[in-house]
Amino acid sequence: MIDTCTSRDLPQLAPLLRGLNALHAAHVPTRFHAEAGDEALRAHLGAELERGARVLGYRAGGVLRGYLLWRMRDVPASALEHRRSLGVLEHVFVAPTWRRRGIARRLVARFETMARAEGAREWVVTWHVFNAASEALMRGAGADPAVVMAVRRF
Repeated sequence: MIDTCTSRDLPQLAPLLRGLNALHAAHVPTRFHAEAGDEALRAHLGAELERGARVLGYRAGGVLRGYLLWRMRDVPASALEHRRSLGVLEHVFVAPTWRRRGIARRLVARFETMARAEGAREWVVTWHVFNAASEALMRGAGADPAVVMAVRRF
């Protein structure tokens, strides 16, 4: 079952965020680290909620098995661009033993429905090039690369 998470869910969300961050820390250790404890992860997620992030959670047996963190972003009109509202998908993670059941796909579909209901005409997401599973999930949801961002480390 997918529902909206609140601050009451922070204790169950923190281990899922740890799993997501561990993947990033393993592949990009110059940027990410996996040293934060549960309290720091709960505080981080709590701060995200306070800043307007929304979290969808997939529950089975009353336990969160996956989550998706997103927010709405309004882009004002400028001399070059039209005003627009868009959904921003920031995190999606499913516990390893619950993967390959369509949970992430359903979380993305619910996010899209909610963002559309709030006036978004598009949504955006970034993924790291090492994460082929995220790329496949996003492409499967209809997202196509639109901008390439490159980094030079020194």
